[in-house]
Amino acid sequence: MKRERTGNSFHQFKKDADVHTFPNDFSNYVNQNNETYFWAPGNFHVVTDMNQAKVALMDKALSADRSSFFISRMPNMDLSLIGDFFSVVSKMMVMSDGDDHSRRRKAASLGFEDHILARFKSKVEKSVEGLLEEAFKKEKVDFLNDIARRLPCTVLSDLFCIPEEDREEFYNNSIAMTAFFGGGTGYENEDGMKVNKATCALKDYFRNLIADRKLSPGDDYVSSLIKVQERFNLTDDEIISQAIMMLVAGQVTTTDQMCNNLFLMATNPQHQVAMKENNSLISNALEEYKRFDPAVTFIFRVAKEDTLIGDQEVKAGETVFISNHCVNRSNLKDGNELNIEREQISHMAYGHGPHYCIGAKLGRMEMNVLFEKMIKDFPYFKLVSANRDHYSLSFSGFDELIIEVAK
Repeated sequence: MKRERTGNSFHQFKKDADVHTFPNDFSNYVNQNNETYFWAPGNFHVVTDMNQAKVALMDKALSADRSSFFISRMPNMDLSLIGDFFSVVSKMMVMSDGDDHSRRRKAASLGFEDHILARFKSKVEKSVEGLLEEAFKKEKVDFLNDIARRLPCTVLSDLFCIPEEDREEFYNNSIAMTAFFGGGTGYENEDGMKVNKATCALKDYFRNLIADRKLSPGDDYVSSLIKVQERFNLTDDEIISQAIMMLVAGQVTTTDQMCNNLFLMATNPQHQVAMKENNSLISNALEEYKRFDPAVTFIFRVAKEDTLIGDQEVKAGETVFISNHCVNRSNLKDGNELNIEREQISHMAYGHGPHYCIGAKLGRMEMNVLFEKMIKDFPYFKLVSANRDHYSLSFSGFDELIIEVAK
């Protein structure tokens, strides 16, 4: 069978949603009795149940290569303008299946082993301490610009050993690629030229960095990929693609999730009280915030062959969108309630299966260090102003988030 549904654009609904009630409003709008259905306005299937989502993300009939979906969204664009973009993206492990995905992931994961992250944690703590001390000198704290955007950029740049003077350009190019990748542009020729330019800048930078690291290896992430290049039969272009993927995926989504977490803390002052009284609640609260308001709104795949999700027929070539807001609520009777004291918190903010986010441990480390420091060492804070930034269908964060010390 093929269950279908129509309505207003998901992306437009996100843009029009109330800043305070968005997570539940959006989940309620997308959901349909925890069943998979075909969304006619977007021309894709929507999965709203966690069990079905996990099966779908393990289904070999569904491919992570989403090139065909991107191209279908670009009828007004001269595709020759984004040749460099597609060349880089096509070699990323997040767009790969089978053996290509396996070897790229194994190589990339070596830079995120526990002993490496343990050594790196002191750098993250030092960065957090400096950012918070500077930000909280002001009467009003611009959490987005002074903390949430700067911390992931600093951490990733440290991971790659990128000089301070190059970091702003890295951030801007990452934003351009993420917005394009996530459906946040009009896909006109102008958008294509912008993202291709950003791609070329990153590609050239990493090509030069690889040449330098081959001559003078270090303990940075690029050096770790070079060390295993021969073992996993990686080309320089594949290393470049994995490096760009880490930069893009780890930068913007972490910024967005930090803002989503902070907003929930600021608008639920009782949570701050509970966490100050019991610091062991902090990490649990952060997982609940990710469940309740994940930065990644949808995970999507393209069917290589006919398959079933539950009893929903999916034909070869069709696209499947997994709604994180819905699936994170589907296995709970009180999924629309925010409860930082839940004993078991299950969510798909970092995905599931073979493509589970390779940087999840690093992202968790950043957020845990940041919010533990804020809760333990700084006064209670409250929201001054906030505006959500639904810059794409796939991602959601904030473009304004101002807080101040509560009086």
